[in-house]
Amino acid sequence: MKIVTWNCQGGFREKFEHIKLLKADIYVIQECTDPEASRGTEYEDYCKFAGEKGKDYYWIGNEPSEEVKSPKGLGIFVKNGLETELINNFYDDFKFFQLIRVKNSFNLMGVWAMPKYVEMIHDFYDANDDIFDENLIMCGDFNSNKRFNYKHTKKDKDGNAKNHTNLDKKLECKGLYSVYHKLTKENNGEESRFTFFQGRHLNYPFYLDYVYASEKIIDKTELLALYKREHDDIPNKFEILDRYEWMKLSDHLPVVFEIDETLFE
Repeated sequence: MKIVTWNCQGGFREKFEHIKLLKADIYVIQECTDPEASRGTEYEDYCKFAGEKGKDYYWIGNEPSEEVKSPKGLGIFVKNGLETELINNFYDDFKFFQLIRVKNSFNLMGVWAMPKYVEMIHDFYDANDDIFDENLIMCGDFNSNKRFNYKHTKKDKDGNAKNHTNLDKKLECKGLYSVYHKLTKENNGEESRFTFFQGRHLNYPFYLDYVYASEKIIDKTELLALYKREHDDIPNKFEILDRYEWMKLSDHLPVVFEIDETLFE
């Protein structure tokens, strides 16, 4: 099963043709508009890509207004007849989190950490810590990195700063780890590869987009480089796509996580 997470930097109804070439089973897209708002317009192809709301895709975001008729939000697009079910979109308190059940096998959480960035994820975790366990895959644009710890000094309910270092500690207590950092053994804030380029400039790189999973899943995962696979006996693969290709479309790069879902059995 192939999962792709990507902050498209808006305009997804004009960019989806590019991402669908990846032939993923699930796309977790940040900064996309609700396809329902495009029905009967020149973007009808976007609606066809999305399919039926609540079955083929799930979307959450701000309500339309006179000023913004098609607001951006978080979309999860399901392909290939995959059986999924929305568990909760947490709309009342946390607008940009969605949790779905996939093939009655594992839970997938999509995240767009706006507007309070990592502090928002801390607040969400503290209010919903019971949904975090080793049967969860959590992915999206966290807008967060240890390099920005100094900006996040507000305290959580336990008196700890709501920064990325302490978020990692919370998730580790639930058996969840950043796939990239576990595979590379790099410390957060000291990455050699990046997912975001501010202003689409190569000299302003950051690692902001994450996939978190259990050690059982990560132990059977290979980090791909330049689309090449080296170990056929390793069922899962993790990949950050090419910056030169994807920076034409967004300041974020797509992150691909391909898994053998039977490992959750």
